[in-house]
Amino acid sequence: MSSLWRWLRVAVTAVALATGVFGYFDRASATDMAPPPPAAAPGPAPAQSNWWPLFSSSLYRPERFELRGGVFAHAIASPEAGSVDANLELVAPKFFVIPWLPEYLTPRFHVGGIANFNGKTSYVYAGALWTFNLTRSWFVEGFFGGLVHNGNLDDNASDMNGLGCRWAFHSGGSVGYRLSDRWSVMGTFDHLSNGQICTNNKGINDYGLRAAYSF
Repeated sequence: MSSLWRWLRVAVTAVALATGVFGYFDRASATDMAPPPPAAAPGPAPAQSNWWPLFSSSLYRPERFELRGGVFAHAIASPEAGSVDANLELVAPKFFVIPWLPEYLTPRFHVGGIANFNGKTSYVYAGALWTFNLTRSWFVEGFFGGLVHNGNLDDNASDMNGLGCRWAFHSGGSVGYRLSDRWSVMGTFDHLSNGQICTNNKGINDYGLRAAYSF
């Protein structure tokens, strides 16, 4: 009887061990076959900073033309001071990109004119214009080129500047603010001078406010 009981205990133990081993493999197999848990839902996008990388040019839509116009205080601190100029300017999109230069150093072409209706110096100009974005709204610009004017060449009139040459260099800059994707306003400093190439060089400095529309 004791022998039978001993063999019965051995059989029960073997069955229990087998059941445990197979159960373990069944659970492992079920884990391997189960589909992966669903991916967590993405969180909210981080808030976009108002600050763009310094001098980024990606905002001002360089493929557009831009029409600008405004008024300038004429020839500040010179014999011609005391009148107002009207300005109209067309800025072209970028016609090319210089591969070895950063995009913001590739200029746009601009052409325009400053007209004085009090008989003082007026001129037409053309040249290169560089736009540098500081934030999404604020930007600065610099420009350089040439102009032709109708002012005095000799410094022999008390109310006119002696500009020396019929042509002159045209340079200056603006600080602007974008009201929208198409409209902006800017304050501009405009300077003409012949760079001492001619005998007389009493240049002209204008300060003005302008509005611009991109199309």
